[in-house]
Amino acid sequence: MSSDDTAVTARPRGIFRRETKGFSATPVTVRVERGRVVTFARLLGETDPVCSDVAAARAQGHPDVVAPPSFPMVVEMLAHEERSRQGAPNPTEVIGCDFRRLLHGEQHHTYEGLVYAGDEVSVETTVVDFYDKRGGLLEFVILESTIHHDDRGVLVRARRTLLHRLAR
Repeated sequence: MSSDDTAVTARPRGIFRRETKGFSATPVTVRVERGRVVTFARLLGETDPVCSDVAAARAQGHPDVVAPPSFPMVVEMLAHEERSRQGAPNPTEVIGCDFRRLLHGEQHHTYEGLVYAGDEVSVETTVVDFYDKRGGLLEFVILESTIHHDDRGVLVRARRTLLHRLAR
């Protein structure tokens, strides 16, 4: 078998930088803006008025509108923007995501408190693990994030899986 034949049958080379397992991004603080919460709730078709009407939210004992359950993705995006603004590395950069091949695998949230408009929350993300499937044609990374409020503690724990689909 020639060296060219070996290259064809060899396992595909991954893109992720697996030596970054355990990396924790610089925690950053972001403000949850009411306009973002209301717009996001409307885009989702959220019908509960506590997510879009301040008076309705306050009538039910909330300090401001309540972020819908999938809003933590927006908070993570804001944290990404804030790290970039500060010149701090983001997990997707550190692990070497190739956005031309990147897919969103799955995501899970554990809610320990509500996120409200006006909150200042800190966000920390850690690279938890890497693994392969389909003989190395798919490579995965697991990221975990925590959204924390200084007075109310941890509000959300998020776990998401991203993957590269590699060429044969």
